[in-house]
Amino acid sequence: MKSEFILIEKMLETICVPMKSKTSNRRGFPAKHRAMTLGQTRGRFNGVVGLSYYSKKYPDLWNEVKRIGDLIAPFEWKSCHLNKNVVCPKHKDDKNATLTCIISFGDYTGCDLIVEEEKQLTYYTPLIFNGAEKEHYNTDDLKGTKYSLVFF
Repeated sequence: MKSEFILIEKMLETICVPMKSKTSNRRGFPAKHRAMTLGQTRGRFNGVVGLSYYSKKYPDLWNEVKRIGDLIAPFEWKSCHLNKNVVCPKHKDDKNATLTCIISFGDYTGCDLIVEEEKQLTYYTPLIFNGAEKEHYNTDDLKGTKYSLVFF
């Protein structure tokens, strides 16, 4: 599976994943973290559903994310969060009404995903679970650069 991520890893070396700030509506998440949403999104102020800003800004990255999502997610997904070095606190994905497929990659150790208090393997290994029903978080011991793709 690792070989499927060679291209996206090269792409991400040339892209600055944007810094999110306190304007994030994710309660309990670090005030600043690097993330972007690719795929279908709903406009924050106008409510219009369409292709995300970052999908349009980075069309080659979006195409690669679609390729990976179609390869690993056995369900129809519409959006993908791309996270860089995000250590998330305990939470449930309240607004997510579908299954989630997550996979992580990069040159890192630590930052394990814990779902319902059980450590899960996501390093180049897709994990499918219902994030709205199951509490999940990352351990706070990241070393290196970790990317994750969260398809929903």
